[in-house]
Amino acid sequence: MWFAAAAAILLLVLLVGWVVLGYYRRELSTVKEELQRYEDAIPVLEAYYASDVVICGDRVCANIDPKGQRTGDERQYVQVQPRRRQ
Repeated sequence: MWFAAAAAILLLVLLVGWVVLGYYRRELSTVKEELQRYEDAIPVLEAYYASDVVICGDRVCANIDPKGQRTGDERQYVQVQPRRRQ
């Protein structure tokens, strides 16, 4: 009887531990994905900060560099002026 009770308690503790471990593994996976999204956004934010651009309404307005490098399939994109350091 005592052996069966001890075995049942041990199994219950192992089951609870397994459930808690699974929960934390899922949480850790979610946090890693969120961190990766933030790390992927860093180059975009650095480029935005280095460029002379502002938000105007629901778009981005830019001070275009007439001598800037062109890119895109049809070379439709032009570099913007660098932001002036204040």
